Amino acid sequence: MEQTVERRPRASSEARIVLRFCLAFAAFTVAVFIALYGVQDTIIVRLNRHVAWLAGAILSALGAPVASRGAVVSVGGFAVEIKNNCNAIYEAGLFAAAVWAYPAPVRAKAVGTLIGISLLYLVNLVRVLSLLAIGVLARGWFDVAHLYVWQALFFAVVAGCWFGWILRLPSKT
Repeated sequence: MEQTVERRPRASSEARIVLRFCLAFAAFTVAVFIALYGVQDTIIVRLNRHVAWLAGAILSALGAPVASRGAVVSVGGFAVEIKNNCNAIYEAGLFAAAVWAYPAPVRAKAVGTLIGISLLYLVNLVRVLSLLAIGVLARGWFDVAHLYVWQALFFAVVAGCWFGWILRLPSKT
């Protein structure tokens, strides 16, 4: 009686590409987050202050009674402090890690990263401004909007930016 040995099928080309992307994405994500942690006291603290200042400047230009000091913005009797999860830097890092892990030309990655991070910065500014408005106009909804609604929306924006970038890449036909 002859016995046959079953062999595992070789991973397809697509499976290898997906695995390579997942491993590269994990490595880039770890590298980005380590780098961001390293610049916490220098760059990130300044970014928080900048977001607060810009939100205050926009609201002031719109005629709102606003005060901004450091990373704190207050409108009327409501104030928020821009902290690490309010500045979109980690989401931008996650987006950049996904872009750089994807198999695409370096120029496309660089342009995609710059455009995507700029868009995330603008959406985050809208997030901060809308949360300030909700805090002033409907204080009871602030925590829900801040912790649940905007968290989910922002994740969707990050994913949308990444998928939008992928769809704009030239095809390899």
